[in-house]
Amino acid sequence: MKSILALAAARKKRLAAHPFFAWMRQAPVPLGSRLDMAPIMANFVMNFRDMNLWFIRFDAVSSPFEQIINGNTDEDETHSRLFIEDWRKLHLDEKLGWRASDTLWWLFLAPETEPFRAYALDFARMTVVDRGDPLLRFAHSEAGEACGNAFFSAVSPLANELRRQTQVDYRYFGDYHLDRERGHVIASEGVFDRQQLDPQRREKGLALANAMFDIFFGMHDCFHDYARNYVERGRVPRRRRSALPPMRPAPAAQPVQAPAITGRHVEVQRALESRKADTARHPFYRWLQAGGPISALSRLRRFLPMWVMDIMGYRDLNRYALRFASPQGANELAFNRWVQALQTHSELFLNDWDALGMDDALGWSASDTLEFLFLDPGTDVHRCNIAKFTKLAIAHESPALRFWLLEALEASGEAFFANTRALAQAVEGATAMRLDYLADRHYLAHADTEGGAGRSHPFRSEPLSAEQAQIAMTMVHTVFDAVDAQLTLSLAVAAQDRFGIDRAPPGGASRAAAMGPA
Repeated sequence: MKSILALAAARKKRLAAHPFFAWMRQAPVPLGSRLDMAPIMANFVMNFRDMNLWFIRFDAVSSPFEQIINGNTDEDETHSRLFIEDWRKLHLDEKLGWRASDTLWWLFLAPETEPFRAYALDFARMTVVDRGDPLLRFAHSEAGEACGNAFFSAVSPLANELRRQTQVDYRYFGDYHLDRERGHVIASEGVFDRQQLDPQRREKGLALANAMFDIFFGMHDCFHDYARNYVERGRVPRRRRSALPPMRPAPAAQPVQAPAITGRHVEVQRALESRKADTARHPFYRWLQAGGPISALSRLRRFLPMWVMDIMGYRDLNRYALRFASPQGANELAFNRWVQALQTHSELFLNDWDALGMDDALGWSASDTLEFLFLDPGTDVHRCNIAKFTKLAIAHESPALRFWLLEALEASGEAFFANTRALAQAVEGATAMRLDYLADRHYLAHADTEGGAGRSHPFRSEPLSAEQAQIAMTMVHTVFDAVDAQLTLSLAVAAQDRFGIDRAPPGGASRAAAMGPA
């Protein structure tokens, strides 16, 4: 383990020499503007809570090593609240002028934040690669702690000087956080450093620690680019809106014979069909179909915010977790064509958000949006489920298993879109709106007609071992259990009008302030 600690010390020293920190010390902007680079950190900081909750933390503690790592996650998962606190103290909402849609674009679609979406999956992948070995998990966690200490050791003096000027305590960027980022996993000293690793585990631990440092070096490159391109120039990132895709009829179904389902695939298919039928009868869909005084427009608006993380995050699940990085053979190529089409749909959703006037309906600032997406108990349900899907995708590289995972994910949405399509078409018929995502015109975002290429591939007739069949069944039940939980939450939120879509917030307060906890 000492070789891993030595690596961490050496690479931490190199990170501390990153040009970003020289910019922070010597930037040609006032001290009060240097922390305006915070928006480029938002993806990582806000997702870091999820990494601690659902990836790094052990579900059941069976050793002192796991207990120490879990204790460290208890502390680290609290830091995203400090980040939002400082965001507001720095008046970033006013400086950016972003509404909810701008913040969604920044988090999920902006080119500047694309590296962070990949890093999040790289981070998650480590906790699958380490196979739950606490000594290996310590290796990459310790590297992450060293990187955090390098950052806050350099930035906290600036935050402290700014505090002296403004009389405002910046707890995320200042000493409060640094005191909790000592450069090591909490309570690990004298425990992990005494452990002996065999050559194979040592090499794997070194590789994981190096991978963590590589992520942080890449992130600091992004911090530096943002600081020079935006903060130094007094500019603010602006959403680049693309034109609506040209309307065209849905591609005609190809007259091909349905792929055969053979062997153990039959049992998995039977389970999927049963779960799909049960989910289609969920009470949330009956609420969507109901008549009465609530209009079709209001029914869509009332539940839509709850699905942002699921819908916008689906792009990254496909792009970075499910897609084969180096596809081999027809199966993996067909699968990649499928995920390539699916990852285009989030732009359609954001267009629907605009058309439905969600920014005006909610009245959220950027920090309100961040707080809702990443800290609301309701969105925890969605993000926890995305974490489950991500781990399943990363852990199973067999084309047959990834096909089944994606087949289950897509099948779980069939009833959802059958119901939103009816409402969206009703709204379109009564207004000038176009709701391509909710009306299930996803094909408009595809570069070609490959959207169904994966589902038409005969993977269900290829060999599937008994162990793989069991994993596939687990995937199906995991997906539908997740969707059922999300639908139950959506029904409660929509029926109660939790977001105040059809009522004005008291005293002109923002919807986020008015809505309270879930």
